[in-house]
Amino acid sequence: MDFSLVTGLLGGLALFIFGTNLISDGLQHAAAREVQQILRAFTRNRILGMLVGLVITFFLQSSAVTTVLLVGFVSAGLMSLSQALGVILGAAIGSTFTVQLIVFRISNYALWGVIIGLIPYLFARRRRWRYFGQAILGLGLIFYGVMVMTAAVEPLKNYPAFVTDLNRLASNPWLVVLLATVFTAIVQSSAGPVALAISLAGQGIITLEPALAVVLGANIGTTATGLISSLGSSREAKRVAVAHFFFKVVGALLFLPLLPYFMLLVRLTSPDIGRQIANGHTLFNAINMLIFLPFTPWVGRLLEKIVPDAPLTAKVAEYLDEAVLDVPELALSRVRQELLRMAAIIKDEMFPRVMLPLPEREVGLAEKIREMDSILDRLYQAIARYLARVTQANLSEEQSVEEAKLLYIANDLEHLGDVVVEMARQWRKLEETGLEFSERGQAELQEMYSRVQKNFILVMDAFATNDVKLAGQVIKGHPEILRLEKELRYSHFQRLQEENRWSLETSAVHMDLINSLLRINIHNVSIAQAILGII
Repeated sequence: MDFSLVTGLLGGLALFIFGTNLISDGLQHAAAREVQQILRAFTRNRILGMLVGLVITFFLQSSAVTTVLLVGFVSAGLMSLSQALGVILGAAIGSTFTVQLIVFRISNYALWGVIIGLIPYLFARRRRWRYFGQAILGLGLIFYGVMVMTAAVEPLKNYPAFVTDLNRLASNPWLVVLLATVFTAIVQSSAGPVALAISLAGQGIITLEPALAVVLGANIGTTATGLISSLGSSREAKRVAVAHFFFKVVGALLFLPLLPYFMLLVRLTSPDIGRQIANGHTLFNAINMLIFLPFTPWVGRLLEKIVPDAPLTAKVAEYLDEAVLDVPELALSRVRQELLRMAAIIKDEMFPRVMLPLPEREVGLAEKIREMDSILDRLYQAIARYLARVTQANLSEEQSVEEAKLLYIANDLEHLGDVVVEMARQWRKLEETGLEFSERGQAELQEMYSRVQKNFILVMDAFATNDVKLAGQVIKGHPEILRLEKELRYSHFQRLQEENRWSLETSAVHMDLINSLLRINIHNVSIAQAILGII
């Protein structure tokens, strides 16, 4: 086997993989926001979610990008894990589009794709057009890479010993699947090995059955990227990656014993072997989807048991993925997820504890609240550092404003945690003296706390869903909180004039708590203003 053959084979494969990356990178830069909006709006049921995953991945040509967005929606509570699993199954079908394209035999026009794409890529003033040009350039390189591979493998049919050895290897489909899995995991592209199988089959070097075994192995191998990248990521990312792996492996294990029958089905789709292999790639994922889609709720529950939630202190920042720093839309999306995690710590761990009456308070409560605040402080620092590293050259004016808004909200959440710590200190003063608030004073504090807590939940819901109307409600409701604060002060002063012993002895703590609750609502209003762009 001469050097030019190896060069052509590896060079063509390299061009193909590079072209695939250019398409994915270009389109995710150009349309990441639109993709997020579509995912948020159209994934309310499994079937619709599957179709959305198919269409989005059809255009982006990267199920990995779709997966990154899914992790964000699951962690933010905007989508259940079972809904996300439906999108994953659809994304697997959409990712077969590249292989379908290469069998249309338009490789002779591949360089025109490079030329047409290069013009906006080099000269367009708007970033979006530049990224679209990059995607067209990548498409041209894909076709040209296939043409180079096909030309390189053509002489192989003149090497009888090589063809014999290859067919002997191909007689063991399980081994072919294993080798294709490893090869795909290395090149990080399922389309590459399938394109190579199409080139070999087109020259009569391998038959349809081993080519379909390559398809099965490529589908398993493509999950390696997600599994590796999820090792240092959030629990949601791990569940999505494990789900992808689970669907592909179980599907391949079901198909392998039935490979001869699958081959008969594939042959009915086209007389051309290249088209048969491409159709087999699509059919495997389509049938896999039909098998698993009805069971996504049960698979979701199984994954939650396999990958349980981690304690809050297990890791500081769970969602700040360095791999997406050069895609601002995705990087900003990960910051939003981390901010929602900060909000969850305040809402679920700090608020319910800080206003409990003394008889109901747990031992060491102030220390526990300080621990939660310490997590908030570290999260704020991690978010600030992460935002500083987002590729500034890629930021549009709109994204720069969004970055500032997120930093403002992170700062408000961090300060809000400090206020809760101060409230815990005031309660501790009361605890050390053995005093309690009067029944009426406790009820008044509880009333203001309930209103402030409700506003916090409302404003974070507005942030999670980008609902400007909800944010507006929080701002409009602030004068009512101000009036309530004045009413409570006046009521307290009245009790002091009546020489209520409980009010006299707890006056300083009572007034400090009212002031702290007002400060919390001021931070609620500040977050709402940031959502509306008032920064």
